[in-house]
Amino acid sequence: MRRIFILLVALTIPLIGAAQSFAPVLVFIQNRSDIREGGCDIFKYKDSTLLIAVSPVAVGNKSELNCKKVGSAKAKRDMLSFVNGSEITSCTELKTSETVRNTLSGEKVELQQQFTEAIREDVLGEINMTVPLGGWYSEDRSVYYYALYKIIE
Repeated sequence: MRRIFILLVALTIPLIGAAQSFAPVLVFIQNRSDIREGGCDIFKYKDSTLLIAVSPVAVGNKSELNCKKVGSAKAKRDMLSFVNGSEITSCTELKTSETVRNTLSGEKVELQQQFTEAIREDVLGEINMTVPLGGWYSEDRSVYYYALYKIIE
């Protein structure tokens, strides 16, 4: 029984070490990188080249687990967009309305203009072997930032 326990511990120590090996990268991303509030970029750390994506998630009433799920999906999309590019379409519409009101003092004309812009981004592709780097809250805890990475070979 004791040998099995020692064997299990010996097998998990390298996994724990591998998971923690990029902790300095997370600290750098959180505090000093250009993508700390969102974005994607390539970083070198020791002998590894990492593609890292950070995505912001508005917290609202979401739990941290839900923020991680949304952040992971957004970060993967951002990573795909960084690697494969994306197609962005935009449509701007101006609506004008005029209302005439009859009052005791005469006619009153009200003119309203409303601009509406719809932006759509399409990203195609698949990203495999991404690994969570970590997550953190903004100072006021209104935004959760989620980072993941992929080792580039």
